[in-house]
Amino acid sequence: MINNLNRLKSEKMRVNTYIRKKQISIHLKPKNQILFLFTLFTLVFLLFACCCSNKIVDVIPSSVDKDQMAAAFDRIEIIGEGTDFLTVKADLPQTLSPEYLLYALMLDGDGYPLRKISGYTQNPYLKGKNYIWFYFFLFTPDQRLHFSNKSEYIKFVVSKENNILMERVVRHQKHWSTEEKVKIFDFPSPPDQIKGYLVLKDYIFWAKGDFRKPHGYYVEGKIIGYNGRWNYFKALSDIQGQEPEPEYILPVDQGWLELETGKTHSAQEAISPSPPYVKGWWDGKGYFHPHPVKVYGLKLNKGK
Repeated sequence: MINNLNRLKSEKMRVNTYIRKKQISIHLKPKNQILFLFTLFTLVFLLFACCCSNKIVDVIPSSVDKDQMAAAFDRIEIIGEGTDFLTVKADLPQTLSPEYLLYALMLDGDGYPLRKISGYTQNPYLKGKNYIWFYFFLFTPDQRLHFSNKSEYIKFVVSKENNILMERVVRHQKHWSTEEKVKIFDFPSPPDQIKGYLVLKDYIFWAKGDFRKPHGYYVEGKIIGYNGRWNYFKALSDIQGQEPEPEYILPVDQGWLELETGKTHSAQEAISPSPPYVKGWWDGKGYFHPHPVKVYGLKLNKGK
């Protein structure tokens, strides 16, 4: 009997010893505990942040609702105007992804684009709004009296990957400046400096965001002005582009074109050119043709 009791006590002690060893082997792993607690804390934090966050994620649609876009263009608002500019605001019905491009053109009474009026879009980046501004401006520093000073319509264009998706023509009449003194009726106005292209044949400046692209010979640069009027062009490149060789066109006159102001002079005038300038000749339609294809007196500052 005594032997049996001793044997039971001995087995009980071995069992307790085994259990204590297992407990020690389970609990004495501080590195695993730290990793586990860190992972658990991270998951809890992320779950809490997702549940409590009020941030709205914008979902950009993959297509354009043409009817809603047309309605938005019909409801445009004039937010800035002067004798030489117009600023239009459109409240778009959706956020457009970057591959969609917006353009606008000023049209005359017959529906033709006015070459001397350029336009481009500007995103004002107003939080929670899908506003787009359209800037229109006139640049004719030396030819104001030769400009038809009335526009009748605005044509809006939506394109994607060089394909026109939709067009909308909205009636809006505006009398553009033929006066020497600039007048501003409302801000905002386009920036004092606008980059673009100067088409040499008729001294037309188009902003880089214009729907039209230069054909023939042109010079890259920017127009510079102040307070709603742009007074001169600053050339930032030599002559670019090309034009076909004229056939059966006789030069009417020869001379040069001064790039800053668009002033022209005949070679017979007893006056020196004001650089930068381009030598050339005029045809019977009044178009200017550079010859040679070179800008004289051009000074380029790198990085500007």
